Amino acid sequence: MSLEFVHANIKDLDRIVEIERASMSTPWSRNSFIEAIESDHAFVNLVLYESEMAGYAVFYLTLPEAELPDIVISEEYRGQGIGRALLEQSLEELKELGVEKVFLEVRETNTPARLLYESMDFEQIGVRKYFYSEPVEDAICMSYEIV
Repeated sequence: MSLEFVHANIKDLDRIVEIERASMSTPWSRNSFIEAIESDHAFVNLVLYESEMAGYAVFYLTLPEAELPDIVISEEYRGQGIGRALLEQSLEELKELGVEKVFLEVRETNTPARLLYESMDFEQIGVRKYFYSEPVEDAICMSYEIV
């Protein structure tokens, strides 16, 4: 499997938005991605599979912490370990930037994502009731200590 990891720029926006809209019940707006791509305190990490965008992860930095508010692998690339590879590479990059702890929320019913996070030593630290809409459900709050 030939994977490449790069930071997104504005030319990647159309494909990112396409993946987001196909995958999420309440997708991020185009402007939200523009803000993340252009911010000095955020980055969007892309994973390319054989030169095609397979997914992305958005990180907001407030050193020594970071937040992972959005990570999506396009449906046709799921179940191949690409999400794990993207997350592993991103955590290495965050470590180099001086991040010590990463936080995220995940839908209670998103079992594949929860299993991935748990297998990578993310720990549940709380629950946010009724956090998500369409459908309404709780968010599991998780954190990861970068060592």
